[in-house]
Amino acid sequence: MFIDGKVDPTFPLAWPRHVPPAFNSPSSVHIASSSFTDIAGDYRHYGDVINTRISVHHSQLGFPRQNFSDSDLVSMGAAYNSQERHPAPRCHPGTWSEVLEKIDAWANAGVGGTSILWLHGPAGAGKSAIAQTVAETYAGRDQLAATFFFTRTVARRNNIRHLFPTIAIQIALSSPDKQQKLDRILKNDPYIAERVNGSTDLIASLYENCLHPAPSSQFLVVIDGLDECRGRDDQCRILAQISHIIHTYRLPLRFLIVSRPEAHLLEALEESSLASITQTMSLYGDFKSHDDVSTYFWSEFLRIYDSKRHRDIMESVHRPWPSDAIIKTLLWKSGGYFIYPSTVIRFIDAELFSPADRLDEVLNCSNSSTSCSDSVPFAELDKLYLQILSCCPTSQIPLLKHILGYAVFHSDPRGIGHIAAFLRIPPGMVKLTLRGL
Repeated sequence: MFIDGKVDPTFPLAWPRHVPPAFNSPSSVHIASSSFTDIAGDYRHYGDVINTRISVHHSQLGFPRQNFSDSDLVSMGAAYNSQERHPAPRCHPGTWSEVLEKIDAWANAGVGGTSILWLHGPAGAGKSAIAQTVAETYAGRDQLAATFFFTRTVARRNNIRHLFPTIAIQIALSSPDKQQKLDRILKNDPYIAERVNGSTDLIASLYENCLHPAPSSQFLVVIDGLDECRGRDDQCRILAQISHIIHTYRLPLRFLIVSRPEAHLLEALEESSLASITQTMSLYGDFKSHDDVSTYFWSEFLRIYDSKRHRDIMESVHRPWPSDAIIKTLLWKSGGYFIYPSTVIRFIDAELFSPADRLDEVLNCSNSSTSCSDSVPFAELDKLYLQILSCCPTSQIPLLKHILGYAVFHSDPRGIGHIAAFLRIPPGMVKLTLRGL
């Protein structure tokens, strides 16, 4: 019909002006385990232009009109065990023990416990590794209901639209009974997930026969990276919809929500409807993260030294490698956050390179005032901090530079009041500039 984007003049255009539907008022028609696409509409021919009004109806007889698990509302790549996230970060053995124990105590607290745990910490603290480890642990106990790991760079994992439908399908797939319920619901109302609170109502319907569970039958929903969902208003809507689920239906679900401590999330969680059902856990200095980072460094350097990949080159390197002094230096540079050691270890452990030489690169780069762009051992950290800084509105960047400059050149900055006094601006302006970071 088209040649090089133009209408083929030899193509017959003597179609009827109206194409009736193939299944227009049918009777005694039976189609088993099949699908059909019914196309009907009008066309009008004006010179070389065809103006059409076409309607397409897709049905699957014997199944819901929408194959929910394959729809564009569902993001199975956001699940804890998805191939898309492999290899997922997880807690190194022997680290974050206190945090994991407290999460476990909250999740199994019974009737007296809160329904939401908000775990927050700075970028690079190890939040996603904790969320992944918790998800794997509860999946092994058959206590995991669903997971969703947000990431701002993946279309199906960075918005509210996919969250609750994905949680619903994961819950439905946990048992044949729930799968049948989902099929019945979608057959009667195939567009339920498109309505306001429709997906949360769908989740509740999957538990319609167990709305008052025993204390021991709680199941965990893990939502990681809430701050990476597009739009601050949508992030707050997610919290509101979770509150709606908890207050309206009393489902056997508990929600572990993991994010950076964004100001708008803190304000939303301080609202009475959420504050009464939320427990907060901070990774800011409450736990012995320096000890965990030290354990990680020693364990990973030992693994690298003994690995088959590096055996030939490391035979000439004397133990202990590295020295206690180097470990202490790296630990100090980490600030107790796992993003630094994980980046360093990944760089040092690269195939086809000498780990000892790569460690020297890291130390020389860290101690040098010049650019280290040739080896880029901290490229991952650069991307992380560039993303954080990009959240600052363009109009506030000049002031942000002054604030960060003060923090860099004063080794012991004494708070927002001193920064504001030094820059001769109201303290509120400092808070406003840093609010989105």
